[in-house]
Amino acid sequence: MKNKEKLMVCVYYGPHGERLIRRAGQLAKLLQSPLFVLSVIPVQEDELDPEQERMMAAWKLKCEEWGATFIVKPNENRKSSEMIAETATHLEITQLIIGQSGQTRWQEITHGSFVNELLHRIGETDLHIVAVQRMKEQAMDMHKPGVPVSVYKKEQHYHIGDSEARGLPVTKGVFSKL
Repeated sequence: MKNKEKLMVCVYYGPHGERLIRRAGQLAKLLQSPLFVLSVIPVQEDELDPEQERMMAAWKLKCEEWGATFIVKPNENRKSSEMIAETATHLEITQLIIGQSGQTRWQEITHGSFVNELLHRIGETDLHIVAVQRMKEQAMDMHKPGVPVSVYKKEQHYHIGDSEARGLPVTKGVFSKL
């Protein structure tokens, strides 16, 4: 008997897209089901900035690795939950996977809950929410922890350092090798 399950994972800009695809790929392999990866973007695909293009390229590679179909849809000034639900219905998705919503309580109060909105729209489709905290722990197992650094500008060049001996830093952050 062939499995009738169809999975779709939703990814958006940020560090968790590849891990979400990997988690969904593992589940799809376990269920022997097709996998679709959807990214709803705020602009047309040819208007992405270099960082967004880099992420999209990485996601496409992950999709190839897992045998998934990659779908990109500009939001056309519509809610992401509407676009996700519409795509899930069109593809007859039975299981939908998203990362934990990054909404603050204030955003949820003023704009409504993304998860509740999505649940209302997807009907009988199962919704899996992958905890961001759990993904952070897994990332720590896979990668070395970051090093606090400062960025300094000298003439036309930028330098990364770990002390303020070069003057005032332009910015500070954490350098991580992924």
